[in-house]
Amino acid sequence: MKKLDPRLRHLMRQRTAEAPELSERVGFRRVAERPDTVEVLVRCAGDAALDQLRAEGMQVRFTAQGAYTVASGEASLDTLEKLGELSLVARVEASRPMLAELDRSRIETRAAALHTATTPLRGAGMIVGVVDGGIDFTHPDFRHADGSSRILFLWDQAGASVPDSTVPYGREYTKADLDTALKASDPFALVPHRDVGAHGTHVAGIAAGNGRAGAGQFSGVAPDVDLIVVAVEPEAGRTLGRSVRAFEAVTYIVQRSNGHPVAINLSQGMNGGGHSGETVLETGLDNLVRQPGVVVVKSAGNEQEWRIHAGGEVAQGQTVSVEFLVETNDREDDVFEVWYEGADQISLTVQPPGGSPLDFVAPGSAQEFETVAHNRVSVDFDLDADDTGDTLATVILSRGHAPFIQPGPWRLLLRGDTVQVGRYDVWIERTFRNGAGIEQSRFSAASADDTRTISIPGTARRIITVGSYVTRPEPGFSPPPGQISSFSSRGPTRYGLQKPEIAAPGEVIISARSSQSHVLPNPDQQHTAMPGTSMAAPHVTGAVALMLSVRPDLTCEQVKQILMRTARRDGFAFSAPDNIWGNGKLDVEAAVEGARTARFPQIRNVQVNGTSLSWQTDIPTTAAVRFHTHQRQLQLGKSLGSRADLTLQTGHRIALNGLDPGTYYCEILAFSEDNWWTADDKGGLMYVVNVPLPIATPAPAGGGIVPMGDFVLVGGVRVPVRHPLHRL
Repeated sequence: MKKLDPRLRHLMRQRTAEAPELSERVGFRRVAERPDTVEVLVRCAGDAALDQLRAEGMQVRFTAQGAYTVASGEASLDTLEKLGELSLVARVEASRPMLAELDRSRIETRAAALHTATTPLRGAGMIVGVVDGGIDFTHPDFRHADGSSRILFLWDQAGASVPDSTVPYGREYTKADLDTALKASDPFALVPHRDVGAHGTHVAGIAAGNGRAGAGQFSGVAPDVDLIVVAVEPEAGRTLGRSVRAFEAVTYIVQRSNGHPVAINLSQGMNGGGHSGETVLETGLDNLVRQPGVVVVKSAGNEQEWRIHAGGEVAQGQTVSVEFLVETNDREDDVFEVWYEGADQISLTVQPPGGSPLDFVAPGSAQEFETVAHNRVSVDFDLDADDTGDTLATVILSRGHAPFIQPGPWRLLLRGDTVQVGRYDVWIERTFRNGAGIEQSRFSAASADDTRTISIPGTARRIITVGSYVTRPEPGFSPPPGQISSFSSRGPTRYGLQKPEIAAPGEVIISARSSQSHVLPNPDQQHTAMPGTSMAAPHVTGAVALMLSVRPDLTCEQVKQILMRTARRDGFAFSAPDNIWGNGKLDVEAAVEGARTARFPQIRNVQVNGTSLSWQTDIPTTAAVRFHTHQRQLQLGKSLGSRADLTLQTGHRIALNGLDPGTYYCEILAFSEDNWWTADDKGGLMYVVNVPLPIATPAPAGGGIVPMGDFVLVGGVRVPVRHPLHRL
């Protein structure tokens, strides 16, 4: 059962007459015609594990191969128990709710200069994928001059299935289907797909609209690309789909691209998870973007003003109180995730408003309580949560037998029983928000921590995460032009990696308006204005399509490097790089030029000999090895240390002798003379070095990093902390 995530375990415990209502409130996706079936993501070990999943009754729909294979699909409640017992299964994750997150911005990002250059660059022949609420396929901006569709495939996940369908659920429409519909007097009679929410149409217009509806004034960043669109199934306007469906959407786009370079925009997110890239969804996305020519761009999230994160330090013997506020008439479950280092033992409990604390729950155990107000509180610990070595405590606060959760100030109490590190982080999962945010509980101003608010899957290590800044302020609401948007989520990840990587215009952006929506037109019937990091991300997605048009073999990590290296740090972005702006403002023109000229080293012939790693590079590079005794943590970007050699050469050897005895998982890094870098982690498996007892020789000269405040000592040379090696 411990391989099931805590939300699934909560569901299994509530298998009573009231379970359907409880499970819907906690955020499970049930299959309508099979109420005992839920959608899940599974992280497992290869094809043999997939065979086991199917043998136990799971309906596998999509997979992404890697060091860990990720599979999506459906499983009955009885099957869930069996999956949790399989040795090749590492984690079974519930499908979680995900919520939504040009004229002026096209000039600001310097995309317009490329469109009007002597040899225009507009993305012809490239593909942009959009995962969102849908698209108005009749909008002129998504049609060629002859009226035909620019959309190659449209998968409406909420559409009515047809016999012999090419997708596991919903309805797929090809370009031929759309072209036929567009010639009809009523296109929607033939293709009954509508973007009522308008979010997807707006996002697609920013990345790829061709401006035909406004004489080119409101064209997108890559106006000549083709499109593949997945309309995730919303839930009565309450969410923008679920995490399982988002994974399946991205996988579908990669498959339908058929090896062609594709830039995929994902402007939706959630708060549940450890914010270090460890969720099964993030593992799956990171697997997909290892392929050359596949890039995923994610909005940073609009969580900065919602006070959804708290964090701090707890000492041994100390009890820390974290206050959160429950609004009146809150009927939805409140889900909290408390994460801390596995070396610590921190017990936890909850104190209702005006009441006494409930009993403390110790790490490794699970307990349920009923409060005086008849609310239900569940506390469930995961040791070595999701194979990270860290501890997760999931707290689910339900209304129970009461009409709503008791309003007022509640408290999470954390008691340091045995503490070596002491850092803790707590996130409140996003719930269904209306204009007043009635259902969204939040931390008090005194307890909230405004860092580490990036929405998941934006904390995935390899995908590109985008913050928002102001180019057209909303009077009375927005900061002045040039400032970061007040809602734009901030990093770093829980493991300290910089997020977001870059910022782009997101406030207030005029783009295509869906004709089926109730969103007000502005400045005309074909366009509307929207703010959000959802609007910032497609600027970068369009830029990536232009970059791939001049360099189709780039990987997502290489595209990310170029975007970061070419970002502008003018105006309010002078402080970059940081966890607010990333590396600065998107500069499309400079990024395309960087794509033309960047030369990334290639790592070849890696050998492990005793305690040494050796390899060759195709051009002279410096060398480094990052290492950790915990494979999963290194996969997610956390290391115990590094060994480096700053000599430019093509043959490299770095030894790990001098370290404490044990097994070390290693990632190799090569830096060209102009600091373009390549990492080799053996496809996620990592290179394994065993350091034996006794240690025969000291660490070689030139092999070691010693912290020195604002510098590190690399091979006897003082290197500033902003050197790429230190950031990695």
